[in-house]
Amino acid sequence: MRSNSILPLWRRFLGLPRSRRLLLLEAAFWLAAARLAILLVPFPRIARYLGKLRPPAQDAGESQEEQALAKGVSWAIERSARRFPFRLVCLPRALAGWQMLHRRQIAGHLHFGASRDAACAALRSHAWLDACGVEVTGYPEAHRCVEIGYLAR
Repeated sequence: MRSNSILPLWRRFLGLPRSRRLLLLEAAFWLAAARLAILLVPFPRIARYLGKLRPPAQDAGESQEEQALAKGVSWAIERSARRFPFRLVCLPRALAGWQMLHRRQIAGHLHFGASRDAACAALRSHAWLDACGVEVTGYPEAHRCVEIGYLAR
């Protein structure tokens, strides 16, 4: 039964341009790597790799080419994350996107914040990524959060 649902997905994948297929495969790789890092590596060590925590700020826009690349990374992360057999929450998505942007020499901001869950009045933490004025991962939830700070190289 499962193989029947995979065939149309495989056809759609093969129908994409080569550059999009490679972007999806790269996103899947970095999503898996981020998930594994979160499970195995203490977060302070991951944070040291990401950069220095800074107070909340706005990101300035960059070139249209960099914006297009950031939009492509956003698309690939979202599409790849949906196909994993487990749920990939905000932090692995943001880490994968961060690495993909870094490989393309695009500066991104990895934001951390919190919002109040109306149902139980508890605080919920959230991570989101933006670059060049593009909302890469973690949106629209980020708009409901109060930013604590962001990491930047």
